[in-house]
Amino acid sequence: MDLIISFLLAVLPILVIFIGLVFLNQSGTRMGIIGWVLTVVLAVLFFGTSPQIALYASESGVLSSFGISLMVLFTILQVTMMDLTGAITSITAYVKVIAAERYEQIMILNVGFGSFLVSIGATPVTMLPPIMLALGFSPLAAVALPCLGYDPLTSFSLLAVPITLPASVFNIDVSLLGGTIALFLPVISTGFALGMLWIADGMAGVKKGLIPGIIAGVTLGISCNIFVRVLPASAVGLVGVFSGLVTIAVLFLFRYLKGKPIIAKNEDLQRMSTADGTPIMPLWKASFPWLLLVIFCIVISIPVIQTGLYAMLGDVQKIHVVANKVVDLKLLNQAYFWVLISTLLAAPVLVKSREQAEEIFRVWARRAWAPTLAAAVFFAIAYVMDWSGQSVINNTLTFAPGAADLNMNAVIGLTLAMTFGIAFPAISPLLGLLGTFVSGSETSSNVMFHGILKKSTDVLNLDFIKVYAAHCVSGGIASAIAPAKIVNAAAVIDQIGIEGEVIRKSAVIAILLTLVTGAMLIVLLAL
Repeated sequence: MDLIISFLLAVLPILVIFIGLVFLNQSGTRMGIIGWVLTVVLAVLFFGTSPQIALYASESGVLSSFGISLMVLFTILQVTMMDLTGAITSITAYVKVIAAERYEQIMILNVGFGSFLVSIGATPVTMLPPIMLALGFSPLAAVALPCLGYDPLTSFSLLAVPITLPASVFNIDVSLLGGTIALFLPVISTGFALGMLWIADGMAGVKKGLIPGIIAGVTLGISCNIFVRVLPASAVGLVGVFSGLVTIAVLFLFRYLKGKPIIAKNEDLQRMSTADGTPIMPLWKASFPWLLLVIFCIVISIPVIQTGLYAMLGDVQKIHVVANKVVDLKLLNQAYFWVLISTLLAAPVLVKSREQAEEIFRVWARRAWAPTLAAAVFFAIAYVMDWSGQSVINNTLTFAPGAADLNMNAVIGLTLAMTFGIAFPAISPLLGLLGTFVSGSETSSNVMFHGILKKSTDVLNLDFIKVYAAHCVSGGIASAIAPAKIVNAAAVIDQIGIEGEVIRKSAVIAILLTLVTGAMLIVLLAL
């Protein structure tokens, strides 16, 4: 089959998903299911994949999605509980006292706090939208800003799993990869900060919040560069945690130097009440589920505790899929497990009655099923593409002689490399954007495209680590437009159907920053 035709067939599911979301205003869940069916059909008919392997790949994708899909499921439960008990309203009131300006709210919550949350394994896309909506932001901004806030530290999210996982699988020096990725971040983080201002209030918002935006972005990027070089390789997962905290501290220092309050005064708090006239909760009570979650996530990041938690279940949590393919769920080490635990522990503090608990479960069931399914389906698509062309040989899933060229990801990467030649570095970050858009996960994108980039850089005699680092950065950027994340954010504020509008708006920022990443890669390769 002609390479161009193969390329068009390989990217067809992605194009269909994109058109459905952006131009036909279809939901992410519906387009995910359509995209999965189309991917399976194409893999079987045109890319030498048996129906059994396509289904096994889908199963592996769904199981591997638990870190995101179950995180979505349980964080929506937590946020729903906080919403219906008045905790979100109370937290919003405190935010208004210490950050009255919209640009301050954007920087503190989405750049600083958002980066901190995602770095410890929590998800700002499900925790922050209700707060942004309550602060007066439009539904589009309330969804888009936390999705953008998922990205400024890109690969250092989720305790740096997007770096550590491929480094472990492919035997890459984690410090070298992390340090190279960090070189991009002062520019990219600042771009995200300014992009958030534009999403919320257009160019007027950018002008008004320009200085805080630059301070937040540069602080985040420089902090990351410092911590990734100071901390040992074993502690790379804490780079984002510390960088987010430093950014929050610098933003509050900036407020203090301008003579603005950084602590809510008692008289201000006493005047505040909820919509029904009930006094707001104390901040510790309103944020109790999050306080527990932060503590749990920090504790489980300690290596000796990680090892102990894993040993408690051991091989029971390993799911055999086919041949040599096993998915290790690592249940007690996952943030979603501790989201559930923190929610259950906080429930007696927040929930007032059995009737309120029943209402929470009803709303949760209505909100959670679509984004949870969407996250799983997009992972399934990514795995079908990754496993396409493979078969079981001697109880190992691998490529038969000559079959590697049938792999859908390989076809995409090889076509781009051959088409652009020496200009490949400029467009290679688009693969990261593509991979995360489809899978909803930078980690999956980094794993899926490792082989493609290694082959392409070997053919073109390029520095693989620099090219791969740029790919990782652009994969993080794509979280801003990843349907799986946008569906999650939309669900918690009952705005399912807004996904296409959010993608259209945020795509401007994502594509621009990806092109900037390509330009920076060219400079790094020239040094």
